[in-house]
Formats: sequence, structure tokens, C-alpha cells
Amino acid sequence: MENEEVIDLGYLFRILKKHLLFILLVGAVGGVAAFLLSEFVIEKQYQSSALLYVENSQQTSESVNINDINAAQKLVNTCQIIFKSGTVMDNLIANLDLPYTKEELNGMITAQSVNSTEVMRLVVESNDPHEAEMIVNELVRLSNIEFLRVIKSGSLEVIDYGEVDTRPSFPNVTLFTAAGILLGLVVAYVIVFINDMLDVVVKHDDNLAKLYGIPVFAEIEDFLTASENKYGYSHYGYGYGYGKKPRDPQKTEPASAGTERGDRLLSDNTPFAITEAYNTARTNIMFAASTSERKIVAVTSSNPSEGKSTTCANIAISFANAGFKTLLVECDLRKPVMAKSFGVKPKKGLSSILGGFCTVKEAICPEVMKNLDIITTGDIPPNPSELLASESMSIFLKASSEDYDYVFLDTPPVNVVTDSQLMNTEIAGLVFVIRESSTIHPDIQNAIEKINLANGKALGFVKTFCKPEKSGRYGKKYSSKYGYKYGYGYGYSADKGETAEGAGD
Repeated sequence: MENEEVIDLGYLFRILKKHLLFILLVGAVGGVAAFLLSEFVIEKQYQSSALLYVENSQQTSESVNINDINAAQKLVNTCQIIFKSGTVMDNLIANLDLPYTKEELNGMITAQSVNSTEVMRLVVESNDPHEAEMIVNELVRLSNIEFLRVIKSGSLEVIDYGEVDTRPSFPNVTLFTAAGILLGLVVAYVIVFINDMLDVVVKHDDNLAKLYGIPVFAEIEDFLTASENKYGYSHYGYGYGYGKKPRDPQKTEPASAGTERGDRLLSDNTPFAITEAYNTARTNIMFAASTSERKIVAVTSSNPSEGKSTTCANIAISFANAGFKTLLVECDLRKPVMAKSFGVKPKKGLSSILGGFCTVKEAICPEVMKNLDIITTGDIPPNPSELLASESMSIFLKASSEDYDYVFLDTPPVNVVTDSQLMNTEIAGLVFVIRESSTIHPDIQNAIEKINLANGKALGFVKTFCKPEKSGRYGKKYSSKYGYKYGYGYGYSADKGETAEGAGD
């Protein structure tokens, strides 16, 4: 089937590798449990066996013909019935004063031919090895009596009498332990496999390009993780501050220490892995937008707190560092963060431009760093959707695309509001930000459907908060744990702890 998902061996091996410790632990627990069960809980059974030779004639002769052998083999089947008859059971119980009923005793005795020969094996199983030996030898003694009484010809010759065997016939501790280990390993793997299949959170090794037909432009490592890795950068010394004095336009390092969001903006002290990841995103965006007349790119996400605004700012910084004249426009008119992130205090913003209250020149924060201008939200308007869909917005974007090499728009999350879809006709496309181990696939699918319905174009994914050398498939089930609380009126709010000043937006 076309839509049928094929699970390759590589994926199965990755699950095994990822959860190897858990699987081995469950296997060990299963083995220990099976050992304790077989050694101390299950009642042990012991066997004692005797071998009898069945003759069809009581007369001794020096030669035995084939008819005698065939007759003897038939007698073996008859003997099996005789030895387990009620009369024999009654005699055994009476002679040995056994505490069993005939049915119970019958279940303890097995009589069968050895390899379809005239040799018959009598086996008695009991929880006492001495009792098993006593019953099987008494059964041998009674066998001749009953055989002669019923058959009236032939004889039974004893080959081996029963002996006491103190080795348990059941349970086999070694076999039980091995089976427990194997069962534990299988059960553990099935558990992690099912959990992984039902897990819908985006993981490190999810093939997003294959799932959605959209390329992954870059995977951005978590700043705190990268700051502690082999590159050796401290998480106290990189990024741009806010709420302090504006930075020197000729410098890329921060003018002062900032908060977590400011610390996540690119600077000279940013870990090399993150800088290179954004450079990779820059190159891929340039190729993706190369066929468009206007080099205007919107950056969005499915929900809040996925790193959208930080990613948009860093992409703009990367383009500016490459020498492109770049404009960063904050189009999230409900939840502005750029002014604090960059440490600027503009009196006007995009809302003022679109409302006709100021000119573009009056709203621009020029040269926040070399080659980069930004326009923040300004005052939060009561009608953000109407402003973004207005003719004024279209005129503003056209003019901006003529004045700048690249224009980047920080737009609201697609699944929260539709603002990012109102500019699809004016932009080259959207960069879709996904937060690893947080964004869920149903939200991505829902967002992409909305983009397609609005005739938009998702240029590619950028994954944020990536942890290196992690593997998995689908993440956790869609639940309130991964949901978001949306506000009323003009705004929306993330979960507690994810404020506008946080790094996750």
C-alpha cells in the first residue's frame, strides 16, 4: 500500500541501541525471577524408571522368530493399559499405603514402548524421589501377576529396576532461567518498540524530509548543551543583552550581560557548532528563496515556546554577518520580544507603520549590528490580523524588499493564530521551526495543512534545542503535558515558566 509505513532494520536496531540498558535490565530481572521461581517456589518433581522386556511365550527357545517379536510389540500396548488399570492402582495404594486416589496415582505413572520395540519403560513421577522409586518397583512386582492373570501367556522380564534419583525432573532450573531471560528481553523490547511507535514527539533521528516532503535546513543544538561541550564556551559569556545600553553597531559581541533570550542570540562567543548550524540554515534558505522575486522569508512554528523568535533573529544575524543588508521585522503583534532581546527601546514599530502613525524610517532601529536593521512590534494593536492583511502591509513588504537584500519576518505560531498566512502572496515562503523532544507530529501536520490551505509554501524545517547523538523515533503521546494554554483578546500565553522573556519562543 502507498501509505503503509515500512519499518527498516536500521530503525529496529536504533531502538535496541537506545534502550539497550533497559532491555538488558528487564532480561536480568526476568532471569532472576525465573530462577527464584523454579528453585524455591515451584514444587520439585522426581522420577524413577524401570525397563521391562515383553515376551509373548513362556517357553524358552534358542531362536526367536519375527512373529514372536511382532506379537511381543503388540503385547506392549496391551500392557500399557493393564498397568494403569484400576485393579493395579488399588493394589499399589493398598500395598504401599499411598495417600493418593486412583486418578492421582494414575497421573503419576507413564508406561510406553521404547522406540516401538518390545521393551517397555515404566516411569513414576513424585515430589519424593524415594516414593517414586518405591512405587515403580512395586509396579514391576505387580506387573507379572497382572500380566499372567490377564494375558495367560508370555512373560515380563525386568531389565532395570527403578532407582532413587535426587535430581529434579521438573522444573529444570537452567532451562527456566534461560527462558526467563529470553522472555524478559522480548517483553522489554516489545514495550520500548510499542512506546516508540506511539510516541509522537519529534526526536533527533526523525526523518522529517521523508515524512513531510520538506527539507531540514539545520539542526540547532541547545545553547546550554553546546556551551558545556568540547568547544568549551561558558553559557555566561555569549549572546546579546537587553534592558541595558544599546550595542555598538560595529561589534557583534554583547554590550552587556543579558538574560537567557539575549544569551541565545549569535555573537562572537557563540559555540562554533551553533554558529555553523545557522550558517548552514542561511545557505539552504538562500537556495530555497532563490527562485522568488522577493527575498522575504517568514519564520513560524506550530505552537509557542519552540524557539521561533530566537531562530528568526539568529538567521537574520547570520545573513548580516555574511554581508547581506538585512531587515528583521517583528510581525508577532500579540507577543513581542525583539526589543528586549536586542536591548533597544524604540518608540515606534510595525503597528505604527501599518496604522499610518509614522514612517518606516521613524520605526526602524538601524544598525543594531553591522548590516542588520530591525523593526519591532511597537504598541500592541487591537486588530493585528487586519493590519497584517492590509494594503499597507503589502506596500511595506514591497518597499522593504527593494531596500534590503533579505527581509525576515518573525510571525506568530500557525496553530495559534492565522497571522502568518495573511502574507503568503508577498513572501518567498516560510521557515518552520520545530523544537526537538517537544513539538509533536500531529501539531506539525495540522500546521502544514493550514499553510497549504492558505496557498503558502514551507521552505524547510529548522530544529531547535537539539541534543547531539540522541536517537529515537516518535515521541510522547499528545497530551496536556505537551499542550499550550491560549489566552483571550489580543494575546496568547505559553505554559507557566515560558514567558515572553524566555528562550523558547
